[in-house]
Amino acid sequence: MRRHVLSLLAMAMIAGRVGATLAAPSDCTPLPHAPLTLAAAEERFARCNRDVRAAELTAEAFAADRRTASQRPNPTLSVGASNVNPHAGLGAGTLRDKTFDSSVRLEQLIERGGKAALREEQADALHAAALADVAEQRRVQRLAMRTAFFDLAAAQEKVRLQHDFRALAADSAAASKRRFDAGEVPRAESNRFRLDAARAANDALQSETDRDRARLDLARLLGAESSARTLEVEIEWPDDAPALRKSGERPDVAAARHRVEAAQAARELARRIATRDVTVGLQADRWPVSETNVQGTGVSYGLTVSIPLHVRHANEGEVARARAELEAAHAALERADAHATAEARSSEAEWL
Repeated sequence: MRRHVLSLLAMAMIAGRVGATLAAPSDCTPLPHAPLTLAAAEERFARCNRDVRAAELTAEAFAADRRTASQRPNPTLSVGASNVNPHAGLGAGTLRDKTFDSSVRLEQLIERGGKAALREEQADALHAAALADVAEQRRVQRLAMRTAFFDLAAAQEKVRLQHDFRALAADSAAASKRRFDAGEVPRAESNRFRLDAARAANDALQSETDRDRARLDLARLLGAESSARTLEVEIEWPDDAPALRKSGERPDVAAARHRVEAAQAARELARRIATRDVTVGLQADRWPVSETNVQGTGVSYGLTVSIPLHVRHANEGEVARARAELEAAHAALERADAHATAEARSSEAEWL
């Protein structure tokens, strides 16, 4: 019980942070022409990354599903008229004096077997999984953004170096041509320098293409495609060294675990279908005085109870599907856990 309460509190804190992010106005204007620092890229990423925004909206939808799951069935009110005699007509006077029978019926579905609590448990788990998906999307997209940032920094430096090489190669080709004109070097030697200059010019153009591609990749992750053509980054390296291993569960593994919990609740909910729900109805019938009823106006009351009969089937298909989905959720959890472990070991080895 204590663990469940702590889990709910953690979900509430995460949901509060997500809600604050969603409520904040999105300021994703074009980037300024000044070089972009890593800190500024991080700040804009938190507001403008479209994949993270989509994950947050999905979490909002699951929060709405959680609210729906906590709601109980509404009662049903039915009003009817009967015993209408077309030959005698409806009679004179107000609606109360009309010569036809009327009835009012109120029905309420009473769920049994704890189905409502199981629906809430399933919705809670799915909402927690959606919040974990938001955290996972932030982790993945932030890693991609940082990679794109330093890729662009490397591409900018490559463009600068290739331009220097192009200038040096052009100077060497011009000097070789002057020496060839003066008869100091053979034509083959002069052509070799000219070929090197052409190759350096081509490498410079290719480096500019690579830089433009890196600009587009970073701009897409920051929601700043309109500023991609002029995007420049300030080459810097974070001062703080990342920890080799962090405690806690990775968001994608947490999401898979919450989906296992949701599948368990769904399987138990499918089993509880065998516990029949009951529909209770209260009805009042009134019949007025008419040519066919000379005994006087009367009112009668009735109580009905409706129970479904499992004659043709007992919802075996729902139970089988819930069991299969639970097995699939377990497999997804094992796959996510194995992938996270392998990726952590690989990243630690690369860092070392």
